Amino acid sequence: MASSFQEYKWRRVRLWKLGLTMGEYDQYLASPHWQALRKQKLEQQKSELGYNCCEECAARPALTRKTALSVHHVTYERLGEEPLEDLKIICRPCHDKEHGRDEATQRKYYGPKRFE
Repeated sequence: MASSFQEYKWRRVRLWKLGLTMGEYDQYLASPHWQALRKQKLEQQKSELGYNCCEECAARPALTRKTALSVHHVTYERLGEEPLEDLKIICRPCHDKEHGRDEATQRKYYGPKRFE
């Protein structure tokens, strides 16, 4: 896994290539289009499995702000026109790991302990 700074740079470069800033990406995540796509991904999994769960660890967390499932972009290549295959459902702890965040503080890990 890349360091959080490397991931941030990668994400920023990918978004820049698409003509977006990080702020614009945040606006996209709040858009009706993304919210509908997110809901569609969750409904697809629920239709297939009968329930929603994390695609990384198979956790089925209770729906609270701290444990809710997230719909995560696997790639930004087709952002705005992403097929459901470009998305995955992951729990908060797995999402934090994916982005290199400390679960408790939501701050990025920068030290070597991140990989322990």
